[in-house]
Amino acid sequence: MRSRTTTMALAGVVAALVLASESFAQTAEGYSISHISGDVYRAMNNNHGTVFLVTTEGIILPDPINTDFATWLKSEFDDRFGVPVRYVIYSHYHWDHASGGDVFADTARFVGHINMLSHLAMPQASTTLSQVIGQYEPVAAMDSNSNGVIEHSEIGEDFRRFPGSEVSQFAGFDANKDGVLSGAEVKRGPVSFVRPPDITYSDEMQISLGGKRVKLTWVGKMNHSSDSSMITFPDDSVMFVVDYVTFGRLPNREMDYELGMFDEWMAAIVETERLAAGFDFVATGHGPVGTRDDVRAWREYFEKLRDQVAAGIAAGQSLTEMQRDIDMEEYSHWADFDWVDLNVLGMYHFLTD
Repeated sequence: MRSRTTTMALAGVVAALVLASESFAQTAEGYSISHISGDVYRAMNNNHGTVFLVTTEGIILPDPINTDFATWLKSEFDDRFGVPVRYVIYSHYHWDHASGGDVFADTARFVGHINMLSHLAMPQASTTLSQVIGQYEPVAAMDSNSNGVIEHSEIGEDFRRFPGSEVSQFAGFDANKDGVLSGAEVKRGPVSFVRPPDITYSDEMQISLGGKRVKLTWVGKMNHSSDSSMITFPDDSVMFVVDYVTFGRLPNREMDYELGMFDEWMAAIVETERLAAGFDFVATGHGPVGTRDDVRAWREYFEKLRDQVAAGIAAGQSLTEMQRDIDMEEYSHWADFDWVDLNVLGMYHFLTD
């Protein structure tokens, strides 16, 4: 006859397998929740990811991502953990990570770096579409009838939607909900679904809840944004960094080169790598959970790209020649490898503008 100890052990294995299957189950929308370490979990909306900490007093959630996903998360939190979200922490202001916080406004406080407030502020009403440069310049160029505003009929059916959502970015830009986009609204960006923080910090901040700590550290002014926070969970050995560090994929296709500040970006990466030595797990806003070694690989990619572009410039090569000759083949297993040419373009601008 099977012993009571053996029966209990088998029951524990079965329970663990059931929990694992539930934790890693993915919905038809591409939503999922999985466990990282201790009381920290990973939540994914297709390729956009966040993490959250569960305590007896409530949940601390960085980056709600968007309204649809946040609504699903809230239901999952109720079903799985039975405690409300007490804090929503923003890694930075960008719409594809910070939208949807209003879903948790009935129970949560909202926390972000103080520079987030200026990013969310509306530019002067007199701002014209011709004054929009950088990331949203292609949106400003959609004014096909040249009447100074972007109408819904001008954006086309393929206007980028919020990740994992049926909501068009048009609604994110349209702050006053008048059905057209002004130059000021386009310059501000699609952040109408981003709830501003009601708690801000400048350099460092710690939040304690249910006997657990979450630390926010400003990574400094840099290329991607001036309000980015490194978010760490020291009691569970998890670090969370978004966009300025990513694993297993090439950097954003344009590398945001119109913002400059590449040296500051590299300094933030180097500091993140140094601090990552104190954590077992490093989660990012895109891609898999990794370790300090993955942060190092990200840094090395930039250094190798920079050195090759710098050598091409020193040799008198044209941008076209560098895009032909610099293949970064050793990173061909990374996602978005077809962005190499655009990464060369971005690095060229970093080094020459």
